[in-house]
Amino acid sequence: MAEAKMGTTYAREMIEIFKEVAAENKFPEVSARLTKIAEGLEIVCTKIYFKTQKGNMQFEKLAGELADLKAKVAGSADLAAAEAFLAPYYKELEETVQMVMEMKVRMT
Repeated sequence: MAEAKMGTTYAREMIEIFKEVAAENKFPEVSARLTKIAEGLEIVCTKIYFKTQKGNMQFEKLAGELADLKAKVAGSADLAAAEAFLAPYYKELEETVQMVMEMKVRMT
């Protein structure tokens, strides 16, 4: 039986994608922002163990949308186009990292 992916697995996949895109793209601003998000995700990655269906679905959706990130950023004609494509993902990922950093675990 195949093991289902969890939020942590998706976060690690996104970290790798962000590092690759940051290293290979032609926009230093994009590289700096992606590196910052990847570093933030690395810090909280072990806490992103969402056992809830909603958490898994959120990260599964994000990972799917970011799968072709490298091609879209490489295909962007200018910085504005790359930033326009990435802006919604920046916001969502930065909010998620902040939420996980502030998350309190309640033992029941």
